[in-house]
Amino acid sequence: MLTLAQRIRGRMRREMSHRVEQLTYRLGASFDLAENAREACFSGRFSFMDGRFMALFPTCDPRLEFLVLQQADAAVRHAFDLLGSGPTVVAHGIDCQGFEGVRYPAPLPLQADGLGHWLSGRINRTNLKESQRIWRLVGEGYSPIDWQRDFISGYRWDERTWHRDIPLGHLPGVDIKVPWELARLQHLPALALACHFARQHMPGFKEALIYEQELRNQILDFIANNPPGFGVNWSCAMDVAIRCANLLVARDILIASGASLDEGFESCFAASIYAHARHVIKNLEWSPMYRGNHYLANIVGLLFAAAYLPGDEEVNSWLVFATQELLAEVQYQFHEDGSNFEASVCYHRLSAEMVLWGCAVLTGLSQSQRAVLAQPEHSRLRPLPRLRPTAFEMHPVPGSGDRTSPVPPWCWARLGRMADFTEALTRPDGAVVQFGDNDSGRFITLLSGEQVRAGNDPSNPLWSLDHAALVADIRTLLGARTNLQGVDNVRAFTVRRFAGLDDCGTAHSRTHKDEAQRLVGDDGVWQKHLRNFEQTPPQSRWTTRFAAASSGLRNDVQCAAFSGMGCYVWRSDRLFLAVRCGEIGVAGLGAHAHGDQLAIELVIDGINHVRDPGTYVYTPSPQQRNAYRSAHAHHVPHVKGREPVDLTLGLFDLRGSATGECLYVGPRGFIGRHKGYGAWVVRMVALEDDHINLHDMAEGGLTLSSSDPAPLPFSQGYGRVLG
Repeated sequence: MLTLAQRIRGRMRREMSHRVEQLTYRLGASFDLAENAREACFSGRFSFMDGRFMALFPTCDPRLEFLVLQQADAAVRHAFDLLGSGPTVVAHGIDCQGFEGVRYPAPLPLQADGLGHWLSGRINRTNLKESQRIWRLVGEGYSPIDWQRDFISGYRWDERTWHRDIPLGHLPGVDIKVPWELARLQHLPALALACHFARQHMPGFKEALIYEQELRNQILDFIANNPPGFGVNWSCAMDVAIRCANLLVARDILIASGASLDEGFESCFAASIYAHARHVIKNLEWSPMYRGNHYLANIVGLLFAAAYLPGDEEVNSWLVFATQELLAEVQYQFHEDGSNFEASVCYHRLSAEMVLWGCAVLTGLSQSQRAVLAQPEHSRLRPLPRLRPTAFEMHPVPGSGDRTSPVPPWCWARLGRMADFTEALTRPDGAVVQFGDNDSGRFITLLSGEQVRAGNDPSNPLWSLDHAALVADIRTLLGARTNLQGVDNVRAFTVRRFAGLDDCGTAHSRTHKDEAQRLVGDDGVWQKHLRNFEQTPPQSRWTTRFAAASSGLRNDVQCAAFSGMGCYVWRSDRLFLAVRCGEIGVAGLGAHAHGDQLAIELVIDGINHVRDPGTYVYTPSPQQRNAYRSAHAHHVPHVKGREPVDLTLGLFDLRGSATGECLYVGPRGFIGRHKGYGAWVVRMVALEDDHINLHDMAEGGLTLSSSDPAPLPFSQGYGRVLG
């Protein structure tokens, strides 16, 4: 642990560095004009996407083609449906729907001219000339996207504002996540993929050149209107890193389709990738304790840049650093049982997806890049924070014959357990349990099966809560055999080929299976707490009964225990029960945790009896944020008028909250407790032959009330509610 003096000195150094950076940005252009950017040549990690590969798609699932067609055509129209916006054409001067009655006035419409005069007054003085030069590369007739707009509330940030001065959560109804989400550019790979289908003359697709030019123009539009370090879309390094990866993937797929990009675009693109990577390095979202998915995104985005750019002193330092940090963060952020430490099932998917793509990048490194890792000449590498002089050993890649990578066996095993966790927390309807926050975040959405199953409708619960693609991706990367049948296998095989691997070997055995069935406590513990419940004063106990349609409810029930996060699941053909009891998350910060200790989700005979209400939103409405993460929103033991967590600390801060303690997990059910109300509150979940009983009891004279949750609208994804 760092001392207070060390933390103060570190903060002072960072603040001084930031001020120097700000002064540098204001005195000179922040666009990267380095010669190495102009000479960059990008490796073709998607070169396997040839005509033969694309011809397999119709035989696997014809819905995939239709998904790509719909998404590409929407991107051409600049129509986006993000975080509850509904389909919206994002352009300068549009009127927005507003958020819960809060709507900011639309700026005046603008007319973009081909010479870039319209950028005067919008781009800061030192970057204006280069922005105008880049804009002049945009094709005739293209209408710019307003990248700075929250196109739900209508609020607009200023592209001239230095990224560290961008306000966050400062006005009601304003959601900075909306422009961030759009600026991740996760729609661009679909545009690139549409070029493939168009060149295969698939029905419904426009000419390939239309998609190609749109992709090119949108990238140039973004670069010209978002000078590095300025505006809302450089204010969060996580989103910068995710955008970097999606830019590289989109361009790579486009080149694999047979497109030929002009020198002017290529120079701007390469310079932008360098700018993205350098910005991430300068703004790493690292903390000795409270780092999480943001820092993981920083590292994986940096790894993409290092893998795609030609090696030199700077790029090699990124490669070594990102490899070192990715492996360290897998150990830090994921428990041995595969669960993520942020106390959120949906953030587990986001972080596991980043680890998946990071491992795929490392597996597909070139010989020269592997040599850099095997014998890193640290004395010649540009110094980076926490860069350690370590030579990375090459290890066998599961299910690949004699292929090796810098990913060690323990990391591959933990990746497999991440899939086990997701599979276990998936309900019978295909949606995951929503313990903790859900911001609908993804890393790369290319060919995602849940989008097919959701009918390309972001309001469909499966869009955000169907995580089957992650499971298939991990299993296939680890060597599970696939024959390209089914939508998830198409994406999974694409990830595997991106990693430089060919056909799969034998099916991957689930490394966590035995550990997942480990029991806690014994029959004596169960009988003791049953007696305690019977002896508890009536006002301090509460029973809730959920009846089944017939007997035999306990037949063939299997249990999976993930004590790392604190999730316990009982499953059979008739029953699905999930219980949350464990850590607060992010080393006690609880940034994405809810007041859900001892909460359940329950499905009996296909009927939803208890379901977590979700998350809804973050900063646009602190009241809604707290309503959805409060204990009263969950089926937990309730003490009337009191909360077991302090919701006043901040929208992403639950420090000091009580952790859950598991006392029994086994064939009888579950027993757990917490001290969030000052005295022990205990919940027994008893599995009976024709019903489920929840016995809640409290010590210290606490009076329990009904454990039924407050009637909040079900939020199936960020910014969305059903009904």
